[in-house]
Amino acid sequence: MVALVAWFDREAPGPTQVETAADLDAVLDVLAATRRPNLVELTVAGDPGRAVLNVGLDGARGRGVLYCSGATDPSVDAYYSRGAKSDDAETIYYYMGSDTEFPEDAELPISEVRKAAHQFLSTGGERPDGIDWQADDF
Repeated sequence: MVALVAWFDREAPGPTQVETAADLDAVLDVLAATRRPNLVELTVAGDPGRAVLNVGLDGARGRGVLYCSGATDPSVDAYYSRGAKSDDAETIYYYMGSDTEFPEDAELPISEVRKAAHQFLSTGGERPDGIDWQADDF
């Protein structure tokens, strides 16, 4: 397990250091408790270019999204999660106040999204398995 850096709070003077599963849960709990769908950007501490996992949580709806770049397949730079097609016209999550659009079929149950974030931490920044990924051609 390596440490991660979590960017999600635009009011904070810098990122939050995530070293344990409890640290990650604390960050994810903050996101899930907000009144709108929010994102956290997770990178490997000391090696931010290695991999990025954006984790979106909508606690009110029990849904979330994932976006992973720096994955192992050199022919595809980034991936979105693939889940059930949303009933909403747009799938928008907010990263530090900015709109971030996701494919209409990117949402998953929040438990799967949280599990993927924990796997990213425990594997040191590897793209989580157990997720149906779709190439970023959105």
